Amino acid sequence: MLIDGRTLNEGEVINTDICILGGGPAGITLANELNGTALDVVLLDAGGEQYEAQVQELYEADSVPEFYPDPKISRLRFLGGASNHWANNTSPFSPIDFEKRDWLEHSGWPISYNEMMPYYEKAAMYCQTGDDGYSSEYWLPSMGLTDLLSEAKFSRLGIAKASLPPTRFYVSHGKPLVESDNVKLYTYASVVDLEFDESDKRIISASFTSYNGKTHKVVADRFVLSMGGMENARMLLLFNEKYKNKVGNKNDNVGRYFMDHPTMNAAHLISDVAKLDSMSRFEGQRFLVAFFELTEKALREEELINLRMPVVSGTEYGMSDGVSSFHILKNALIKGELPEDLFTHYGNLILDADMVIEAVARKQFDTKIFESAKDKLGYQIPMMVEQLPERNNRIYLSSKKDKFGLNKLSIEWQVSKRNRELMWRSLEVFARDMGITSIGRLRLLKERASRLFGDQMGFGHHHMGTTRMSDTPENGVVDKNCKVFDVGNLYVAGSSVFPTGSHVPPTLTISAISVRLADHLKSGV
Repeated sequence: MLIDGRTLNEGEVINTDICILGGGPAGITLANELNGTALDVVLLDAGGEQYEAQVQELYEADSVPEFYPDPKISRLRFLGGASNHWANNTSPFSPIDFEKRDWLEHSGWPISYNEMMPYYEKAAMYCQTGDDGYSSEYWLPSMGLTDLLSEAKFSRLGIAKASLPPTRFYVSHGKPLVESDNVKLYTYASVVDLEFDESDKRIISASFTSYNGKTHKVVADRFVLSMGGMENARMLLLFNEKYKNKVGNKNDNVGRYFMDHPTMNAAHLISDVAKLDSMSRFEGQRFLVAFFELTEKALREEELINLRMPVVSGTEYGMSDGVSSFHILKNALIKGELPEDLFTHYGNLILDADMVIEAVARKQFDTKIFESAKDKLGYQIPMMVEQLPERNNRIYLSSKKDKFGLNKLSIEWQVSKRNRELMWRSLEVFARDMGITSIGRLRLLKERASRLFGDQMGFGHHHMGTTRMSDTPENGVVDKNCKVFDVGNLYVAGSSVFPTGSHVPPTLTISAISVRLADHLKSGV
């Protein structure tokens, strides 16, 4: 059943068994898994069925680090959440992602890859990527890539799949909920408060407003926060200010260990191996991508992080060292500084003079001069980097308030020196395999590091880790069943519970975790 929250009378009280706060991929998956059960379920979403600017304004942050994207852009405040503009690129996490890795502080999940496997199968249904799995052994023969890395020692090929068009979770999975007898969806229901019984250590109710000045309340046996990787933390921080850190934050873990997936072109692969052009293809109503990654053996022996490394055909202009040096020198001059490797950059300008002229012509005159700029030179690697879970990367509350009087969020985030060093080391190990297999030569673009981790850095917009899962409250916010520590009936769903973020997009795992949580809630434990 779909109910517009703006039509409710002031002060209405809604009673239910389970209240889900948020209707993105996590909330929609969870509600569908609870549909048709004996449980009464209420899902509150802050938006409607379409994008609206006045609703989206509530995602405005106060303070965002330089180069980090505005969360008002990456998040969407209506049914379906961020799935309304994602590319639907999905892969499961690797077995090692769930393990404690001694060389990576704060790594390790309280659940294993084997425990997650059955839930990944169902999550693929919600992501609409098919029931044929992500096994390289299954897919590589049909792509003609079986022997591409047969001599490799450190790397392998992973598989990513995306449905076409991309899956919008409410569009694809909302109808069963709208027609449900036991699930009620309330739109324009923006949560503003939780009532917490400090003696019983339970949430009694959630209050929400409907943008018209009216406030309402949901009384439930159990509550699930599923508002996204930033908003889950913001809401818990707000409630902990009110209840003096008794709602899962006695160890100051809420909002901390914030992770994303930095993306960048940090290496060029100089190769004429034709099979590299077969690493992506259409498969019916899906897009299939094979990508390079390091093996678990390499990760353990070399003590590295993993990288997701697809290849994209690169032109002489796009891979020009001279063009890159031109931008580095220009930025340095603007700042009144001298860049490192000054003479190397001058040399690049001279050697790539034609492409530098091309860059100036494109920027200043919006024209193209040299036909050779389009010539294929090799492959770019638009890689996704695993980020370390580091305590100082965090979501915290600003003193500024939104229209409902709630503190806006602020962000502290960076890619640490150690994270960068591990990334370069991982690329160096991968480069060895490119030589061993005679695929080509990998050129690491270390001289561009300041730009790669600056104005050229991209993002997965994957907000993870801020309510991390752990065996103990000393190291996390929720337990292995996603229940908030020291609160009897409050759960969290979504990527905020991830202790580590892997090197692949998180939505398949978000959906899998939500299916697993639904099983736990249905069990009544």
